[in-house]
Amino acid sequence: MAHDVFISHSSNNRTIANAVCAALESIGIRCWIAPRDVLPGRSYSGEITRAIQQSRAFVLIFSEHSNNSEQVLREVQLAANSRLHIVQFRIDAVLPSDDLEYYLSGPHWLDAVTPPLEDHLDQLKSSMKALLALPRAAAPDPVPALAPAIAPLSRPPAPEQNIPPRTAAPPTAASPAQNLWKWVALGVAVLAALGCVAFVMIFALLQPKPPTITATPSNPAPAPQKPAIIQPSTNADSSPIPQLSVAPPSTSALVSAEEAERYVKKFNHDMERGDLRSTTAMLDDTVDYYAFGPKDKAFVAEQLRLYFAAVPVRAFVVGDVKVQPGSKPTVATVIFDTRYSVRDTLGTLSTGRTRTEWDLVRRPDGLKIARTNWMTYPDAIPAR
Repeated sequence: MAHDVFISHSSNNRTIANAVCAALESIGIRCWIAPRDVLPGRSYSGEITRAIQQSRAFVLIFSEHSNNSEQVLREVQLAANSRLHIVQFRIDAVLPSDDLEYYLSGPHWLDAVTPPLEDHLDQLKSSMKALLALPRAAAPDPVPALAPAIAPLSRPPAPEQNIPPRTAAPPTAASPAQNLWKWVALGVAVLAALGCVAFVMIFALLQPKPPTITATPSNPAPAPQKPAIIQPSTNADSSPIPQLSVAPPSTSALVSAEEAERYVKKFNHDMERGDLRSTTAMLDDTVDYYAFGPKDKAFVAEQLRLYFAAVPVRAFVVGDVKVQPGSKPTVATVIFDTRYSVRDTLGTLSTGRTRTEWDLVRRPDGLKIARTNWMTYPDAIPAR
């Protein structure tokens, strides 16, 4: 049976998982849940694999039990490899294990720790409807690799085997919709951007090379020793010398630590004010946007607009910025935490921290955000 959502849960949380399944199916969202949908006589692991690969979204009932479940970990791994939208429905106030955290590096989440469960189910239903309206993240070839699709990958003649992968690939929707909890994480993540850039990277790369430059001009006198030094340096060190003459300008031209700090604070201020024009201007024309892959500026701007509308009260405090070498000399990777306190249109207050990773590049009109990824850690709500 075709389905939209795979529900992953520990057997200890089966009652809540069944309630989630019933809530989603009540609004027409087709769910796959074990053991209900495991066909008799079929391999359990094979059924799980096929069900995840044919899904459009993945709902994890996140609890203390699922946090320590090897089966749940394998299901999350499959969902991440299949580039599914992953939604955490958190029913216990625990942090993800190291293994799970690796795969849950910024998915959508919904805090359902406090009763009544029905209120959180209503939020989940509206969030899932909005999420399923979004286009699926760009999926590589292995994503639709269902059992019938293995042969077409190497042998195209069988037409009936080409059909399942196409039906497994979800229809994309053109208009992005509102996911309240995703926007909270998104907004904080956007705030976390904009930090220092390639100064540390290029300085570290060039640090060992200056001694070779100073050594060559410093010994011009002894004629017999010159050839012994010059001959190896022309073969081995001649290429670093022109590189050094070019690299230092790119270090200072990209960004300084002071400029990066000012940039981060300005972006935070603009986000708190809901200044869509100013925040959008800080985006590159194409942004590698979390699991969606490369998206144009208009797509990300629409996510910001929806976030501003869904979360009208916003406050952010950015921690110390850490800078790492980027994937290219013209890119700097910036990582830091942000404390957030936001209130949605229903008056619900959410607090926590977000760890964000961005790539920054410099364009003719200034610094731009070229890539974003994040993970959100909401504060635990005290038991009443």
